[in-house]
Amino acid sequence: MKSFDSKWSLCVLLFLATTLNYLDRQTLGILAPLIQRELNLDNAALGWLFSVFYYTYTFAQFGIGPLLDRWNLRWVYGLAVLAWSATAAGTALVTGFAGLIFFRALLGVMESANWPAAMRIVALLLPPKERTLGNGIFTSGTSVGALIAPGLILGVAGWMGWRASFVAVGSLGLAWFALWLPWTRKPQWRSLWKQPVIAGPAAPIYREILSCPQFWRVFCVSILVNPCLYFNLNWLPTYFVQERKLELGGKVGWLLTFIYVGLDLGYLACGTGVLALTRRGLTTRQARRYIFCAATALLAMSAAVPLAATIPAAAAVLAAVNFGAGMWIAMYLTMAQEVSRTNVSTAAGLLGGSGSLAGALAMWGVGNITQQSGSFLIPLLAVALAAVLAAAAGMMVTRHASP
Repeated sequence: MKSFDSKWSLCVLLFLATTLNYLDRQTLGILAPLIQRELNLDNAALGWLFSVFYYTYTFAQFGIGPLLDRWNLRWVYGLAVLAWSATAAGTALVTGFAGLIFFRALLGVMESANWPAAMRIVALLLPPKERTLGNGIFTSGTSVGALIAPGLILGVAGWMGWRASFVAVGSLGLAWFALWLPWTRKPQWRSLWKQPVIAGPAAPIYREILSCPQFWRVFCVSILVNPCLYFNLNWLPTYFVQERKLELGGKVGWLLTFIYVGLDLGYLACGTGVLALTRRGLTTRQARRYIFCAATALLAMSAAVPLAATIPAAAAVLAAVNFGAGMWIAMYLTMAQEVSRTNVSTAAGLLGGSGSLAGALAMWGVGNITQQSGSFLIPLLAVALAAVLAAAAGMMVTRHASP
């Protein structure tokens, strides 16, 4: 039990919250074909539903950072999980497109605290060489959420209807909060929640961060990598239904589970890979470059998906693509944490919000392109191109980082 009281136990709690975060946002993507039929929505409308979440998520992240750098993270983070869970459950009440837009927009606001808060906790908790692994642990909740989402959501929907799926997933936030409060009240964490807060207006903080050249280098990574992740998490169910002519159900659920295992393994492989390479004598900078170059090669395999002749082959390629995406996201989070030593949440919010805005535009673009062309070819090629450009930006980031 003593080992579980270690610093890694908080990373596990952050992992569980991130899992819920992605379960809640994934519910619409998994159920999209069913909701499209019942509410008579086309792909363009679906693109708006995916993108409006990222619009509000973006602008909320721009403002949430200074609050997280000032407030007690134990309470604000816990209440944020409750708020987004209640919003997700409320989606069951919708009767049309307008209601879906409202709840998706509200969900974006409520979920905006997750990454800036979790990244600040990890930055305070772990030394630099361990942060990539800490980031990989809590961020792997995105893929675990994606892994369990198809079976859970489609299972509940098949039993009680798609509206019940939103309620079932949203209610899990109560269970997490009941675990978070007593665990984080333990004596060993008191100093973490009592970290000195920053007084004064937020404007000087924003000016300091925005005037930092390293911020803009990481910004380039963010706006290139985040849309790749969002495409894989939001559009793959629709891809298999429309492009590969599968019925939404158990087979699609198993395919998505297989694919998102790659994402989960990628998150963890990034951190363990950096640690392994540094133990072999490489500097942290060199290790990170090796890892994100490998991630780029895998993510760029997205261009090969249209060439896959069979559905299993396409799923295998997409699993490799998601492995690369997971490695890249864990690496990006580490880069973002090191832009500012004192205002981690503010920098993370600005970078995460920028990446989310790029993701929102990408989701809208995918909806319109696939509606007009009837094909996912262009989005898949765009993911590959973004990966290569992100690698070039990553080289600039590591060149100006500490060894």
